[in-house]
Amino acid sequence: MRAPVRLPAAPRRWSIARGLPDGLSPLRLLAFASAVVLLAAGCRHSGAAVLRKQTRLMMDTYVTIQATGPAQTADKAIEAAFGRLEEISHKFNFLDSTSPVHAFNVNNAPITDPELVKVVQAAVAVSAASGGAFDITVRPLVELWGFYGDHPAVPSQRAIDSCLRMVGYKNLVVEPGRVTKLRPDVTIDLGGIAKGYALDEAARVLRAAGIDSALIDLGGDVFAIGRKGNQNWKVGIRNPRKDGVIGVAAVSNLAVVTSGDYERFFFGPDSVRYCHIIDPATGWPPRGLISTTVVMRDPLTAQGWSKVLFIRGTDALPLIEKTGGIEAILITDSMRAICTPGLVSAMDTTRLNGVTNSAGR
Repeated sequence: MRAPVRLPAAPRRWSIARGLPDGLSPLRLLAFASAVVLLAAGCRHSGAAVLRKQTRLMMDTYVTIQATGPAQTADKAIEAAFGRLEEISHKFNFLDSTSPVHAFNVNNAPITDPELVKVVQAAVAVSAASGGAFDITVRPLVELWGFYGDHPAVPSQRAIDSCLRMVGYKNLVVEPGRVTKLRPDVTIDLGGIAKGYALDEAARVLRAAGIDSALIDLGGDVFAIGRKGNQNWKVGIRNPRKDGVIGVAAVSNLAVVTSGDYERFFFGPDSVRYCHIIDPATGWPPRGLISTTVVMRDPLTAQGWSKVLFIRGTDALPLIEKTGGIEAILITDSMRAICTPGLVSAMDTTRLNGVTNSAGR
């Protein structure tokens, strides 16, 4: 099936996104959502096919799965997909004392579970490709900043420097069927990539059940299967500073994943907003961007690449161009949007809702 986001054959230039058409009304979004799916309730297709939808609270967020097909088939497929997500939620949760990740962190037990090895391998590949901008061993820093608890605060530079000694993806040894570590104090948090894997697995389960048109929304990270009727699924990119969207992308068989500073954050005594995404190189939350969204076929690594862009900013744009198959939109702290050409062509255009177009300035 043809993807709506195409990589142009000519050399690419980074451009200011043009945004939404004047006639498109902005949407109101729930606070947890990074992206919102634009849907018509009760959509029906030929024959007995209907659009079925379920929403549940899991993986610390709201998960919505919508599938098109005969009602009984769609309902069973959705149920199976939620069951798979429950399995992943348990296995990947380092706070669950019965999970293999907890055993790896606390007891230095090697990870031998095949799907965990697969995900760690994918995470390390993104780390290597990005020069360590994405790193699942950043867990001690996130804990130091208090983002696993209820009282985050700015730590001392001495504490940050101490934590940095325990951070580094090169301390992980990934072998066929096995993950170990070079230092006993190295720990991992797969939360920065597990939702991408969950999207991939939920899509696999739905397809195996005979569903060829569906949309999975895992707390705002979205994967679209097939098309909605005779149109691509429409996904709105959230405005990171107010209600509404900054653009709408029409996608099919693609993931739309966002990282931002508005989900988990606090204001320090200096009135600076500090978010939970930590730069593994400095030990501090990055500054300059407030939201990054990537659109790509692989939901597993999409989360990782969205964080690479959030941490490295526009310096990472040549890197994702080299990697290929990734489109992105970056929102700066001055509310300006930088969008890759392929995503501009896939989005409704003429203006950005609430975001400044800096062209000509």
